[in-house]
Amino acid sequence: MKCVLVMLDKSPITSITGLMEILSLANSLVKSDKRLELTLVSLDGNPVSCLGGLTLSVHGKLEDLSQADLVVIGAIGHPASRLEEFDSGLLYWLNARHREGSKIASICTGAFVLAASGLLNGLQATTHWQCASLFRQRYPEVHLRSDEMITQQERLYCSAGASAYQDMGIYLVRDLFGAAIAQQCAKTILIDSDRLSQAQYAEFKPSRQHNDALIHTLQDWLELHLIDDFTIVDLAKKIHLSERQLKRRFKQATDESPLAYIQALRIESAKKSLEGSNKAISIISRESGYEDVRFFRQLFKRLTGLPPSDYREKFSIVR
Repeated sequence: MKCVLVMLDKSPITSITGLMEILSLANSLVKSDKRLELTLVSLDGNPVSCLGGLTLSVHGKLEDLSQADLVVIGAIGHPASRLEEFDSGLLYWLNARHREGSKIASICTGAFVLAASGLLNGLQATTHWQCASLFRQRYPEVHLRSDEMITQQERLYCSAGASAYQDMGIYLVRDLFGAAIAQQCAKTILIDSDRLSQAQYAEFKPSRQHNDALIHTLQDWLELHLIDDFTIVDLAKKIHLSERQLKRRFKQATDESPLAYIQALRIESAKKSLEGSNKAISIISRESGYEDVRFFRQLFKRLTGLPPSDYREKFSIVR
């Protein structure tokens, strides 16, 4: 089996080299005729300049390879820092390989490359949670599942951010070599193979890049009155809109409904309290705007994937 790993300039090196180590480990655990032939390529065949000032040598040039069982697109750093469009030859090559039956996996922000190829249109994808808003803006045809650690549809695989290349590596090993080899790899390199979501790591960052002055005004007010008792109708009246108009304009400006936005702000406040204090959960619930502690616990788990007590145990900086 042939595996082609694609590395672009100005990319984090570990998203490819770390994955190569996992696949190489899997190779060492299976018979020689079952192993992956790993080939690292750049667009022009020259060494790749990576983040941190490192240079990575490659095995060859992308266009010289016309067959692959598996293609891996490495992370590309933060897409907002890339002003140029993705190479059209790369996007054409990805489409050609997929038509021929190749599996294609993207690591972290490599999903932006895969989405730019058009292959993800109408399908699910994930990427680093920090880039979720930008991804949705650029590729509205793709169903982004930013909470997911791995997505897979139609021989297209995407992983979440940063160290999720490890999760993708174990996922691919399981897919190619079976559960037993995948478990052995996970144990050898000390990876938890049951990470299903990146929601617990994500921070909610309100979108303020829009030009709707009324919604900016309302966002400012919410920052100061987050725990007050108010309804969506009350918010609409504050900026002289109907409830329907508010919901439409708020969604258009922030990509969130007013209710989801408020809940995300409140849970983000609760997370900071859980990380930095020993306050009782009931107190944090009230200080986050929720008198009903049971509802607060349910909402917290729905948005982060963890109960408040588990979140505190994992992320507390107070010992």
